[in-house]
Parts: sequence; C-alpha cells; structure tokens
Amino acid sequence: MNTTKRFLLPAVLLSSLALSACTGSTTAVAPAPSALGEATYAFYLSAPSTEIDRENRLGSVVLVGPDGQSSSVSTWGMDYGSLAWTDKGLHFSDMKNDYRLDETGLASIESEKTDSQYTMLATDADTVVGLYNLGFTEQGYASQLVTTTADRSTLTEIEGGYYVTANCDGTIYGAGIATGEYSRTNDPDTEPMMLNQLTNTKDGKEKHLGLSADARDSATAGNAPCIDGKIYYISDARKGGLEDAVKPVLSSWDVTTGEYSQVPIRAESNDEPLLRPDGTGYPQVTPGSVKDGKIEWFGAGNSVMSTDIKTGQTTRKFMVEGRTDDAASSQAVFTAEEVVVLVDNGDGTDFRFVHYDRSTGEELMRRTLEEAPDGLNNGMILRGMAIKP
Repeated sequence: MNTTKRFLLPAVLLSSLALSACTGSTTAVAPAPSALGEATYAFYLSAPSTEIDRENRLGSVVLVGPDGQSSSVSTWGMDYGSLAWTDKGLHFSDMKNDYRLDETGLASIESEKTDSQYTMLATDADTVVGLYNLGFTEQGYASQLVTTTADRSTLTEIEGGYYVTANCDGTIYGAGIATGEYSRTNDPDTEPMMLNQLTNTKDGKEKHLGLSADARDSATAGNAPCIDGKIYYISDARKGGLEDAVKPVLSSWDVTTGEYSQVPIRAESNDEPLLRPDGTGYPQVTPGSVKDGKIEWFGAGNSVMSTDIKTGQTTRKFMVEGRTDDAASSQAVFTAEEVVVLVDNGDGTDFRFVHYDRSTGEELMRRTLEEAPDGLNNGMILRGMAIKP
C-alpha cells in the first residue's frame, strides 16, 4: 500500500507507514514512576512527526501531584498524543506501544502504529480506543484504529481522517472530509463532510452514516460532547479562503440519522474574535461541556464562552489565565462544576493547573509545576492533557 503526506487542518505531517493488526503480551516498562500514586494531572509532550524516529525517545508523559512535583514516563513520541484516564488507570500510547499506568505500576503492550494521533477515548474502564492519522492510500485516506484492553491491542485500518470524534454511550463516531468510496468530488477542497461510526460495527470497519455539504473541515474536537445522540462542537462555516470573514457556528451531527445541522453563533461584542481568521486557537470542548442547555468552550483568547444550543446566543462567562493562539497552547477540561485549565502561554511562565468555578469564574485552586518538564526545552510540544476522574 502506498501512502503520501498530506497537510490537513490542523497542519499535521502524515506518516507513510502502513501497518496491519497487531497484538502483544503485557510487560513492565522502565524507567517510570512506580505507580500513579497521588498524581492528579497528566499531559503529553512530544516532538512533531517530522522529527519522530524509531531510534530516539522523543516523547514524555508528565504526571503532576497535588504538591506540584512531577515525574515522567519516557515514550517513543506521538504527535498530538492523547490521554485517557479511567478508574482503572492512565492510558496513552506511542508509535511502538500502548501503555496503562495504575496503582500496580506501568504496563505496556507491543502495538506498532503511525506517529500522529487524533484522539484516545475510553469506552469503559478497561478499554480505550486510539485513532491515528495514517494518510493517503491507493483507495483514499486512511486512519488506524487501535483498541486496547488490559492485555491486548488490535489495530484496524479504516477509511477517512477524523479531527472531530466523540464517544456516544461506548461507541466512537468521527466526522471528516469524505474520501475513498464516500468521495463525491475527488477534490478535498470541495468534498462534503461525512459522519461514520468507527466502533461496534458488524464487520469491524467504519459504518457510513451521512454526508453534508454545509459542514466544514474547520474544527478539531477529539473528545466532543455527545448528548442524546448528538455530537456538538464549534466550527467555522465560511466557504472561502482566509481573506473571508469567519462564520462561527455550533455544529451538530445526529448519530442515529447521520444528519448535520448548524446554528449561527450570535455574540456580544468581544475584544477577541470568537474564531481566529488564521485558523489557530481552535475552540475547545470536552464531554462535560454541555450543561443546562448550553455548550461551554475555551478558544482563541483567554475566555470561557457559553453558547445556547438552540439559539446560538453566546456570552463570555469569565476570563482565565490560559491562552490559545499561534504561540500558546493552553488547554481546558470541563467537569460538572469546574473548568480546569493547563496554562501554557508560551511566554516563559511556569506550567500551572488552575481550577475555576464553572458558574462564577472564581479561582478555586492552582497547582504550579516546581520546574519545567523534561523535554520542554528540547523541541517537544504540549499535546494531550488529562485530569484524574
């Protein structure tokens, strides 16, 4: 199988590696923390795909405890590396292995794959699904889907590329540009978007659910909320180039009917645009974003925003310390009562986790790392972030 590199939104350099399903036995890995211990936060640092190789460990998963002290697990790297933290442990991967760190220690399963990830989602406490960006093939555009349990990893190659994914009651769905057999124009610039079911299908491949010419490939939401069978995220509906004005919309896909819908976002005046014209600082949502008929999100600038799902009316709830733009990559997780922000402002200030009351914006707690994580000064980039459930 031949694959070629493609730059999609966001700009991800794709691997030319094509692999088949693989399994392996569980083995201990060192060096590493002896166990999860009192860790309450984790984040993934990795070199980009252009620098990852199979001879150097160019990735690190950093664990942070309540006192701000950190430890790290060295990995082979995974561009856009994602984390899933369940009641059974912290799950992550690199290009050679899948890992779980729990109270008994760190275990790995051999799992050869490409070097760029879309997401990792837990379908239950013991099972996680990782989705990886493989690239163009002779048939279309391929992704690798790796399902990992306590003692086994299985890789399946599926059609399509998926920057929007969601876990709907234990089944994973993804939206992306129509490719391969689902293509309608054979031109990525004019193709419609498609919604596919990625797990729990009869043949183990993707199940095609729907197409939309209105949906745009202008969002990254690797763990979008799914409420009552609908996936929600914020995107840009403009159909022109970067010179055209952005058109923020609340996008949704119905996983039962495969239908797409969008509501224009209407907002009060802001010092910062809701979406950056250059496409950086994508609005961030997590499974807990939807509450009381509104979807709350963190995006360009330094604010938590609230959008009414029915009307699109949007307000700025409160300011936070974090920023997301072309030089900063702060991240946010929405829990039932809080917004937890990993502050990485790209300005030399310390990494810190800040908890905000979701209703009032009041700062509740912060944890500042005592020192810069290993690898941060060696070209590694902040990717995934998770908090203890």
